[in-house]
Amino acid sequence: MLLRFGVANHRSIRDYQELLLSASKRIKHTGLTIPVATLKEAAVPAVAIYGPNAAGKSNLIDAMDEMRRAIVGSHSSLGATDRIPRAPFRLDDAAGARPTRFDCTFTLGRRGESDQEPGETESVYEYGFEYTAKEFRKEWLYRLVRKERQSTRKLFERDTQDGRVRVNSGGQLRGENRTIANMTRPTSLFLSAAAQNNHPQLTSLYRHFAMDWNVILESGTISEFAAADSMSGSEDLDRLMQLIRQADVGINGVNVRDTELDEGDIESVHDLVQLAEERLRYSGESSFSIDSTLDFMDNWKRLHFLHSAAGGGSRPLDFDSESKGTRTLISLLVPALKALSRGSLLVIDELDTSLHPNLARAFVSLFEKRDSNPHGAQLVFSTHDVSLLGSGLLRQDEIWIADKDHDGASKFTPLTDFKLRSRDDVERAYRYGRLGGVPSVDDFLVGVGGSPSSEGS
Repeated sequence: MLLRFGVANHRSIRDYQELLLSASKRIKHTGLTIPVATLKEAAVPAVAIYGPNAAGKSNLIDAMDEMRRAIVGSHSSLGATDRIPRAPFRLDDAAGARPTRFDCTFTLGRRGESDQEPGETESVYEYGFEYTAKEFRKEWLYRLVRKERQSTRKLFERDTQDGRVRVNSGGQLRGENRTIANMTRPTSLFLSAAAQNNHPQLTSLYRHFAMDWNVILESGTISEFAAADSMSGSEDLDRLMQLIRQADVGINGVNVRDTELDEGDIESVHDLVQLAEERLRYSGESSFSIDSTLDFMDNWKRLHFLHSAAGGGSRPLDFDSESKGTRTLISLLVPALKALSRGSLLVIDELDTSLHPNLARAFVSLFEKRDSNPHGAQLVFSTHDVSLLGSGLLRQDEIWIADKDHDGASKFTPLTDFKLRSRDDVERAYRYGRLGGVPSVDDFLVGVGGSPSSEGS
C-alpha cells in the first residue's frame, strides 16, 4: 500500500513534489479508509489528479512508472557504460546538472499479517534514490517502527563516489550485503542487484514494485491477445463478465478460443523469425528461437463477445469489432480486478479517455467500497472529468490539483489546502477557477482565409 510518493527534477517537475495518500485527520471519514496500524493512521483507497493540459499530471504518473522501471530493470538491463534513462526539467539550465529523485513510503504484507515482529500488522518502509544519466548517486531504505514512540531503522544507505558503490547496511538487514554491494554497478540500484541475487529480505520489496505497482500510461485498449490471455485463466472472469453486463454495453457473454496455425502461418513465422535472428546477431543482441516463437503463437487466443441478436439468441463479435469505449473499459477492468484481488496499486493516466462519466464513476467506486475492495487496493489516476468532483464519491483528501508556476514548473496541491467547507460545491469551485488548475482561455480566435481575427467581430 502506498502512503506517499515524491519526485524532483523529472520532466515538468523541477522542485520536490509529494503526492500523499494518507487520510486527513481533519476530515470526518464516512467511506472506506485503509488502516495502517504501525503509524496509527489510515490511507485513502483512491486519489484523483486534476489540472489543465500540460500541467504535469501525466509527468507525475510517468515518474511513478520510471521509479518502478529502475527498480525492476537497472541491474539486469543496464551495463557499466550505459546511460541511465532520465528526463530532467528543461526550462532551467541548472536542472540538467542536478540529480533526479524518486522516493516513497509504503507498506508490505497483508493487513493483519506480519513476518517481522509480534504485535505488528504490517511493515512500513521508506525507499528512494537519486540519479544522473551516469550513475545512481544515492539510495536508501528505512523501516518505520512504532513501539512506545515512532522510530526509524536503517536497512541500508548507498552512495556512489568516483565510480565506486558504497553500501552501509544496518543490523536489521540480513544476507550477503557486502558481496552484493561489490556486484552493484554505478548504473544499478542496490535493491535491483540484491533481488537478482536472491537476497532473502530485499527480494520481497523488489517483488512489491514488480508485481504490485501497475502503471498504465495510456488508458487506451490492450491487445486482443493480452485481454484474452488475462480472461482465459483469470479467477476474476465471472466478476469481469458481471461488471461488463452492469456497464450496459450490450455484451451478455464471452468466448475465449484458441487459434490454430496452418502450414502457411508456420512458414511465415519461420521466415520472420529467421530474419529477426540475423538482424539481432548482427547487432550483437541476444536472439530468440523459432520453436519458442511458434510455441508462443500456438497459445494465441481470440476473443468473441456475445450480443443479443434480432429474433433471439446471441451473435459473436470479435474484440476489434467492439467500440473503442467498450475495449477501453475491458482493458481497465482486467488490471483493476487484479489489483482488487491482490490489494495492490493501480495507476492510470487519463482515466476518462473514451469512457462515459457514469462508467468512470462506477470504475472508481470499485476501489471506494469495502465489498469490492476488501484487501486495501489503491487507485491513482489523472482525469478531466469534473463530474466526479460533484458526485460525492471522492473526499477532499482524495483530490489533488496540478498547476504550473511562473517558471513553468509543475506543482501539486491537495484539495485540503484550500479553504473549503464540507458542504461546498467542489465541482463548481473548480470550474470557476477558485482552486486553480484550469486553463485561462475562453474562446480561440484566429483569422481564416486572410481575414484577421478580431475580438469585436
